[in-house]
Amino acid sequence: MSFKKILGQDKAINTLRGFIAAGRIPQAMIFHGPAGVGKAMAALEFAKTLNCLDAASNKIFDNCGLCQNCKHIDAKTHPDIIFADFAYQAMLRKEEVEKQQNIRIETIRALTAASQQKAVFAKWKVYIIDSAEKLITGAANALLKYIEEPPPNTIWILISSKKEAMLSTIKSRCQPVAFAPLSKDIITTILKDNFVEADLAEQAAAISQGSSAKAALAAEVLGDFASLPSGAAFAAGAAMSLPRVAAQARAQVASVLDMLSVMAYEQWVKEASEREANKNLLTKLVFYKRALLSNVSPYLIMEAALMAADDCKINFK
Repeated sequence: MSFKKILGQDKAINTLRGFIAAGRIPQAMIFHGPAGVGKAMAALEFAKTLNCLDAASNKIFDNCGLCQNCKHIDAKTHPDIIFADFAYQAMLRKEEVEKQQNIRIETIRALTAASQQKAVFAKWKVYIIDSAEKLITGAANALLKYIEEPPPNTIWILISSKKEAMLSTIKSRCQPVAFAPLSKDIITTILKDNFVEADLAEQAAAISQGSSAKAALAAEVLGDFASLPSGAAFAAGAAMSLPRVAAQARAQVASVLDMLSVMAYEQWVKEASEREANKNLLTKLVFYKRALLSNVSPYLIMEAALMAADDCKINFK
């Protein structure tokens, strides 16, 4: 893969290529924008491009994807490029990924310790922190001095879908790189490239809010709904079909709540006679989202939300 494979983010990619072309690469950056629009992919492609061993690729400020550095970065086995997400933290803490809710100070200390070591075989050491808005205060403060004065040829990339939630002291020391929501056409293309049927891809893209990650989950949920009975039994069937693992069930319910919110808003815009009912439904959906965050049973929330939506003639069948 190369920068060419990142769809819909020409402005952000051109900014990154411009840094390389100018020889002025910020040593601390925030890649910010909606979830599921290519920020993590771009961070890894940027790390590959900085360290690619192919001279021809270097001339066009891209990477070959085939050299030793590129292959190790793709596999996330390169000793000088670390992608720190919840899976990485779970490995450090010897815990399940589902238990990771925030980025802990121990994770940052592991990264900062590595950043002080000599590179093994990369020109640029790159440390990528996913979901950087989840840094607890102690972790953010532990990171601060290292992004202020990193060693030569060391880059920190913080990835965030909620930049406003990050500490101002962190944000003020990082170069922002903005990523935009993706168009419906691009999301449809991404889903189809990942073997989602065309009709389902278009349906999921229409309610994706510009996020390929939301669209992929929506496509999975809508695919599961297709086999359920219609009518009064649908809400109960949808709740019963949720995964038994609570974290997975919550993710699917959150996806359904997002989809219903989009559908309710679209109906509110198109049908003036239904505006009061849709306003009430949107209020209920906000309540259900808060309840989901408060660990109320996702199965109860799913059934209640689908029944409330059906009362407004909004459904998936």
